Amino acid sequence: MQAILLFGHGSVLCGAERNLLDLARAMEADGAAAIVEAAFLSYTPPDLETALARCVEREAATVAIVPWFLVAGKFVVEELPGRIGSVLSKFPEIEIVVAEPIRAHPGLADAILACAERVRRPAEWRALAAVEAAASCRNDPRCPLYGSPQCPRAALAPTPAGSP
Repeated sequence: MQAILLFGHGSVLCGAERNLLDLARAMEADGAAAIVEAAFLSYTPPDLETALARCVEREAATVAIVPWFLVAGKFVVEELPGRIGSVLSKFPEIEIVVAEPIRAHPGLADAILACAERVRRPAEWRALAAVEAAASCRNDPRCPLYGSPQCPRAALAPTPAGSP
């Protein structure tokens, strides 16, 4: 059985991973593939090794890693092969293949046009980002919302004595 592993960069912004994780779930639910997992290069779990282990647990024989990048830049050309090389010996029972990055895929124009139909003002997308961050807060000091009034943990933090 073939699995698809969507491989993205990851982000320090809590909740940023939701897009790729939700896409993986939707692709699997739609029957695009029996097994669809997501993994991230930096900051965000799961990492490549963890996602590959999930594919093995789900009885994948081949894993097609699909870079969630527009171009084959440093992360695709250097980082991804290095990560694959470091985990190959842990998964001798599966074949790992790598797809092209998105580049200028013919379906991309339609996706961009659909996005343009859903434009929002900056205040709206900032509010949406805060909601997504709240739903996925990792309490990570690297997150740009950490310690700010928009940080979900800030709302939970006790007010120091003598503060309003």
